[in-house]
Amino acid sequence: MAHDTNSPPPQHKKRQKTMSIGGVVRVLCLQTVLVTIHAFTTITSPSLRWAFSSISFAQNDGADAQQQQQLSVEDELFLERFKRRRNEAALKLESEKLQRPPSNSTYFQDPKNVITTILNGLLQPHAPLPYFGYEIMYQSSTEQWQDVLRKSVGAPIGTETELIYRALSRTMERGGHNQFGILVGLGTDHNVVVTASLSEGKQSIIENDDGLDEYYTIEFPWDTLDYYDGTAWLECRLRDKLSDELLCVLGWSLEKSSDGSWLIDGIDWQDFRERYRPGIGREEWERICG
Repeated sequence: MAHDTNSPPPQHKKRQKTMSIGGVVRVLCLQTVLVTIHAFTTITSPSLRWAFSSISFAQNDGADAQQQQQLSVEDELFLERFKRRRNEAALKLESEKLQRPPSNSTYFQDPKNVITTILNGLLQPHAPLPYFGYEIMYQSSTEQWQDVLRKSVGAPIGTETELIYRALSRTMERGGHNQFGILVGLGTDHNVVVTASLSEGKQSIIENDDGLDEYYTIEFPWDTLDYYDGTAWLECRLRDKLSDELLCVLGWSLEKSSDGSWLIDGIDWQDFRERYRPGIGREEWERICG
């Protein structure tokens, strides 16, 4: 039987058919594997899902790196500006502290200047920083008077000074029947007062008839009584700025520190306002004295 020379032999056709079927099987297997991997990474394996998805972002690495470099430059400029402003604020604060007691400068060798500066600081106790007025008062006190201040707010021994300042703020700035509020910007009985403690997120606000922050004047009726043993005593009087009415009399016991700075060692308080008369722990004085 003659064979067509142009047609492949039967065995070759069989092998070709077998190879075609094998190729189809391989394609189907590959598709099955890809579908299985996609389903597996989508449903059961977040880590593999991340690994596969990260491949698709590899082409954007160049653009991301350029953007990151640009952000880094901007961050460095911002950080540099921040450091410069921080240093300027720190220098300003140190300069402010040098102008407040305790200090052995010539100006503060006069106890009247010490007391006046402390009272003015308490009148705006959160300027230039929160609790700054309380810090000046506390640091300008002897250890004995610091102990009195600490006990007055119920702070145990070893309490951080920052926490003591906060406690003093809450105590002295509380509303209601508070005779010491006159020292920290709460006004007098003759003022219209709207106030809230800084610890509650608000500043104290004083609405005076004359629109001024200072609603009392400080009067020193006598010279400083210097005992020439490192201690002294000084009386000051707080008077209503409008009516000149006597509000409070404070007697300051002072003591010099080792570097020559005057420090508070005690305060004697007498209240002449009708609402607080005669004051905590006081007996009524003759009206002629008020």
